[in-house]
Amino acid sequence: MAKKIRYGKGKGSIEIDGLFRDLFEQALRDVAPMTMLILESEVDERVKHAKKNWIVRGDRPVEENGRVRIEKQKSQRSIDKFESGFRILSGGKEVEAFFRNDAEYAYAIRAADYSKRDDGSPSIVPTGERIAEQTMWKPSKAGLPKLLKKLSKAYLKEQKKVK
Repeated sequence: MAKKIRYGKGKGSIEIDGLFRDLFEQALRDVAPMTMLILESEVDERVKHAKKNWIVRGDRPVEENGRVRIEKQKSQRSIDKFESGFRILSGGKEVEAFFRNDAEYAYAIRAADYSKRDDGSPSIVPTGERIAEQTMWKPSKAGLPKLLKKLSKAYLKEQKKVK
């Protein structure tokens, strides 16, 4: 089941919920069931990858007068603010799957040499790089050819059923 369904894009978009949400989702599944399944699984996989590699704020080493002390920091848990769903665009002629991190500061987070993931392991993101860029957008761009192949095969299969 899709997490969210929105109509439009950007600040002018609206979230569809309640009975209309169920109606739209069922219509999408009836029209293109394999496409919906592929898009949902792909987005879920990408959110899982981003969460696995997302860093959380933790203890930070600070050097003062040649001595190192640990400064405690409290995480705002941007790792828990991922959202995904479908957008209906162009008056219903287009559907796109989306995922994002709704924390206002999510794109500004950069990895430091002491950064850790939620499980306490060291970050795989290079120092100074943006977390969103490395864990969300680069993997999405890299997986696009594979996704397009899956979608084209699903489209052809669905078209054969129509005949």
